[in-house]
Amino acid sequence: KSKLISRPSLHFDQVSFRYDTTGNEVLKKISFKIPSGQTVALVGHSGAGKSTIINLILKFYQPASGRIYLNERSYNHLSHQFVRSHISLVFQDNELFSTTIRENVSYGMGKTSDQQIISALKKANAYDFVMDLPGKLDAQIGERGVKLSGGQKQRIQISRAIMRNSPILILDEATSSLDSKSESAIQSALEYLMKNKLTIIIAHRFSTIQSADQILVIDQGTLVGCGTPAELARRPGVYSELLRYQISGNEKLLAKYDLH
Repeated sequence: KSKLISRPSLHFDQVSFRYDTTGNEVLKKISFKIPSGQTVALVGHSGAGKSTIINLILKFYQPASGRIYLNERSYNHLSHQFVRSHISLVFQDNELFSTTIRENVSYGMGKTSDQQIISALKKANAYDFVMDLPGKLDAQIGERGVKLSGGQKQRIQISRAIMRNSPILILDEATSSLDSKSESAIQSALEYLMKNKLTIIIAHRFSTIQSADQILVIDQGTLVGCGTPAELARRPGVYSELLRYQISGNEKLLAKYDLH
């Protein structure tokens, strides 16, 4: 069994991908490097190729050409299990199971103590609401967590990721559909979770990625921009266009209620 890499880096070298059924290229010779410990956001219009990059990182797909490296070790020589053992996911679509809080938080971890679970819940700002549930750690959450609110489900997912403590974290912007109070609690939990990890964020709201080390702008399967949020905001292109669109939308909302 290969030992986990504690400070992983990722490298895409001229990676292309196409669906066999259509033959259409989804990614076209994408190259980038993510050093260990960096936070990187993937930005682009819907269908640009962001999710395909994530699926390649998770080894759900094989590139049509080019290479992916984990700490300069080619994915071709790494097992699916080894790659995924380095990665934790927090997605908008909550992957929760129809069982207890305890089993959802400790899923895939083998034997864990209540103390470890409680510690993870506290770090994810989930402990208080769990203690209010009938049954507490043994509370049944229903199919896909139907008995929990959106913010509560996200915090259980974050608790699970804290338990796993994988060195690579992938976030499909986990706060984009939440109310302000839930978003604040989850944002602080994510900040704890992201410490010292290589973090990749599929970004929807640009206000949440202003502290990213770099942004990769994907357009029609091609990497069309790379830089810090400040650099890309000043540069004509997809990022600045999307940023202006979001700011304009917020300003219209403020104007509607005379909140300028």
